[in-house]
Amino acid sequence: MNLSKTLKTIIKLLKPLKKNIISLFLIVAFLLIDVYCNLTLPAYTADIVDVGIRNTDFSYIINVGTMMMAMVLVGVLATIGLSYFSSKVSAAYGRDLRKISYEKILKFSNFELNKISRASLITRNTNDVYQIQIFLGLFFTTILFSPILGIGSIIKAMELGTNLLWIIAVTFAAVSIPFILIFIKTVPYFKVMQELTDKINQTSREILIGMPVIKAFVRQNYEEKRFEKTNEEFRSVNLNVFRVLLILLPAMTLILNLMIVLILYFGAYDAIRGEILTGTIIAFIQYATQIVMAFLMMGGFLVMIPRILVSGRRVAEVINMEISISDGPIDKIDDNPIIEFKNVTYSFPGSEKEILKDINFKLEKGKTTAIIGGTGSGKSTILNLIPRLQDVSDGEILVNGKNIKEYKLSVLRDRISYAPQKAILFEGTIRSNMLIGKEDASDEEIEKALKMAEVDFIESLDDAVSQGASNFSGGQKQRLQLARSVIAERDFYLFDDCFSALDMNTEAKVKENIKNLKENSSMLIVSQRISTIMDADEIIVLDEGEIIDKGSHDYLNENCGVYSEIVASQIEQSKEMLYDDEESSNFIIDTSIIKKTTGGK
Repeated sequence: MNLSKTLKTIIKLLKPLKKNIISLFLIVAFLLIDVYCNLTLPAYTADIVDVGIRNTDFSYIINVGTMMMAMVLVGVLATIGLSYFSSKVSAAYGRDLRKISYEKILKFSNFELNKISRASLITRNTNDVYQIQIFLGLFFTTILFSPILGIGSIIKAMELGTNLLWIIAVTFAAVSIPFILIFIKTVPYFKVMQELTDKINQTSREILIGMPVIKAFVRQNYEEKRFEKTNEEFRSVNLNVFRVLLILLPAMTLILNLMIVLILYFGAYDAIRGEILTGTIIAFIQYATQIVMAFLMMGGFLVMIPRILVSGRRVAEVINMEISISDGPIDKIDDNPIIEFKNVTYSFPGSEKEILKDINFKLEKGKTTAIIGGTGSGKSTILNLIPRLQDVSDGEILVNGKNIKEYKLSVLRDRISYAPQKAILFEGTIRSNMLIGKEDASDEEIEKALKMAEVDFIESLDDAVSQGASNFSGGQKQRLQLARSVIAERDFYLFDDCFSALDMNTEAKVKENIKNLKENSSMLIVSQRISTIMDADEIIVLDEGEIIDKGSHDYLNENCGVYSEIVASQIEQSKEMLYDDEESSNFIIDTSIIKKTTGGK
């Protein structure tokens, strides 16, 4: 079972090579030519020494020397061709494997992203794929080359008819011992190295993201020590591995030179007795060297195998990850759709606690629904369930009476506009970020959406957006995200507390600008502010994952204790801000909001 699964994984990892069949044939052709040239040259050397020099036949030396030069030239050209196509195929393979892995990651839901950390996904899609790519390049130029050259050299050495083959056998035994010891010593470290690479990426990511907090609480020294600890672990493991591996080269050089000394020593006696010619000894040394070097190259390959297996397993884990959220068969949604939550329950994978319990409500055309509740009550989870960023644990979400899981994801999400709690913008320009909301939007449509979101702080659509939109404030990022979410006509607009960084006057203007959206659509707003949701047709009050009441603002203010407490607390805060403003002019507030909330009192 495991062998079958392993073979399937290997086939899946090698699938990108199908695009380079012609290049693979050329690699094999150049490889065979290169090996043939390497095997032929020692025989030419022996002929020059044993025939040309021995008989002082200069024309023979010139003829054979010319053939050697031609063979060297052909071998060089073959080596260049082999290197070129090997690099081309391995680079293309790395690109395609990264693409396959990246496309799979884009299909991950929150469930899969919790299985493999984001830092690990970055490492797997870069470092691990690169390790496989490097191995593939070496496979073509070295690993395939070595056994063919070694076997060919053994055959050629046997054809010389000497009794010195025992020296090669002894050399093999001598070389095998350090290889086996090094292999056993280094294998456990390679998995640790990749895991530590993940850890370094994760620690670096946390520090970079949390930089404002680190500086605010003067935690630079602590974070430096935390990173240094992980970095030192990585250095220590690397040092242990490469300290062992570096012993290999001098050990192999010593063994190789001892082999040559033995061949010359025992070959000299045979030459004196007339049992072997001088040129034959030279050719035998060259073949023996090629045999040992081929063995060394194969040994180097064996040392690399553990690390490649670790990287291959990690990449295969991403590619083979089962997607928990997949397409349904229905590829069309009728006009004016209705979304209905029917006894929906949700709990995070592996958790016994339910985040949502028996949620029931509808989203209909021309209707604005709002959700309010305490932190951790499940407001954002409800929004994530609608575009199927997560799937319900129990109950069902219906679109026009059919389970949401029966629709294709692209069809479903094409009818939804979603503005998440955290404003996310991508590096590029204002225009490129707006086109995410509508791919074929004209400049006029973009400018209209920006106006609706009260974006009055940019000079042109070509203004740059840096990575993470660090060149904009929190409120500016929220307004740009709002503009992107309203640029296209959708059936459902989901706003997840995305007005929180706006002052009340700006929020009131934006709400006034977008209120026409609900004429042909439905809006679902999650917010902690009463001022944001008080105009909604229906307000849902969540407490610990359950709907405790729902209705209009006036109804809930009079009949729902939790809601009226939220209203009272926010009114008190607003009054305090108003009084502070009268005394120091530090705060500005729209007093009409207080009057409207309290019924004009």
